[in-house]
Amino acid sequence: MSALNHRETSGCLDSKSVGICLLLIVNVLWVLSSELTRFIFVDEEFRRPFFTVYVKSCTLIIYMIRYLLFEAKHDNSYKILISENSIDSETYELSCESLALEGYESVTDVDSDVESIIVDGEKRQRKIRFAERREIRRMPASNAEDQRKARLPYRHPSIECQLYLSRHVKYTLFYFAPLWLLCSFTYQAALAFTSVSSLNLVSSSSSVFVLAFAICFPSANNKFSAYKCLLVIINIAGVLIVSHYIPSFIGALFAQISALAYAVYLFTYGHFEERYGKLDINLMFGTIGVIALVIGTPTLNLLDKFGVEPLHPLPNMTQFSSILFSALIGTIVADYLWLLAAGMCDSLTASLSLTISIPLSFFADTVIRSKAPTLAQILASIPILLAFVGAAYAQSSSVSIRKGLSKRVRKVELSPDNEQLIDSLLDE
Repeated sequence: MSALNHRETSGCLDSKSVGICLLLIVNVLWVLSSELTRFIFVDEEFRRPFFTVYVKSCTLIIYMIRYLLFEAKHDNSYKILISENSIDSETYELSCESLALEGYESVTDVDSDVESIIVDGEKRQRKIRFAERREIRRMPASNAEDQRKARLPYRHPSIECQLYLSRHVKYTLFYFAPLWLLCSFTYQAALAFTSVSSLNLVSSSSSVFVLAFAICFPSANNKFSAYKCLLVIINIAGVLIVSHYIPSFIGALFAQISALAYAVYLFTYGHFEERYGKLDINLMFGTIGVIALVIGTPTLNLLDKFGVEPLHPLPNMTQFSSILFSALIGTIVADYLWLLAAGMCDSLTASLSLTISIPLSFFADTVIRSKAPTLAQILASIPILLAFVGAAYAQSSSVSIRKGLSKRVRKVELSPDNEQLIDSLLDE
C-alpha cells in the first residue's frame, strides 16, 4: 500500500491541472509577442508578415541542434562492446534474441524410400521409420532475414538507394510543419490589419472547428457531448459580436484562417499522440525550422520578384532585434510550453485557452497604446471567458471523479497478493 499512498499524496497536481497552468503562462507570452509584432508592423512600418514568420520559424533550428547533441546519440544500436576472447559472436547474437519456444508439427511422409542392401551375401530391404511429429523452433524475423541473405549465392554488389522516413518525421513533414507555418503566417498577417485584442477574439473561434472534428472523428480523448456543444455556442456568440465591429475584412479573414489551421493542428497532434504515443518535441520543432529555412529562403525571393512582399531594404537593427525577441518569447519558449500543455489537456480545452489572451490583450492595448477596449469588445469577452472557465471546470470535475473512485477502492481491505497486483497495474 505504500505505492498507493505515495500516489495519493502526489496526485494533488495532476497532469491536466499542470497543463491548464501552462496554458495561462503561454497566453501571457503570446500577448507580449503579439504586441511586439504589432509594434514592428505599425510603429516601425515594417509590414512584412512572411519575412517575420520566416525569421521566427528559422529560430526553431535550435531544437534540432539540441536534439542532435543530447538525444540522437542515445539512439545508437550498438551499445555493448564485446571482445573476441570473451564470447563468440554467434553465441552473442543468439543470446540477444533467442529462438521461439518449441513447437511440434506433423510430418506428412513418415516413411522413407525403400532401399536395398546386401548383408552376408543376401539381398534385404531396409525400411526406416521416422517420428510422426517433429520439433520446430523459429528464428526471430530480425535475424531470419540476415541468415537468409547469408545463404544466398554470391552476387556482385549493386548500389541501392533507399530513403526511410520514420512515422514521426512523415507526420511532421506533411502535417505539422505546413499547418504550423500556415497558422503562424495568417496570424502575423492579421496583426498588420487589426489590433491584438480583435485578433484574439476572432482566433478563439477555433473551438468551433475542434468540436466539429470531435463529432466527425470521435476518439477516447475527444468525444462529443452536449456540455461541450453549449460551451462552443457561448464562445461563438462572443466571436460574432466582436467580428461585426472589426473594421478590416482582410484582418478578420486572416484571423479566421489562422483559427481553422490552429484547430486542425490541435486535432492532428492529439490524434497522433493517441495512436502512436508522445511526440519528440525537439525533433518536431527542429524539423519545422529546417523546412522553413529550406523552403522559405527561395520563397522570399519569389515574393520579391513578383511584387507580393518586398525583400529590400533589409530590416534595421531595431526591427531585426524586435523580431528576434518576439521569436524568443512567442515561438521558442511559448510554443514549446503550449505543445507540452496540449499533450496534457484535450484539444477543446487547449483551443478555448486562447480566450485568456482576450483580457490580457485588452490590458496590453490600454497600457502600451492607450487604447481602451470598446463596449462591444467587453461584451464579447464575457461569454468567451465563460466558455474557457466551463471547459476548465469540466477537466477538474472529471479528474476529481476519478480520484473519488480510486479512494473508494483503497478503502477495501486488500490481501497481500491483491495489493501487489494493484501496485503492478498502477506501475504499468
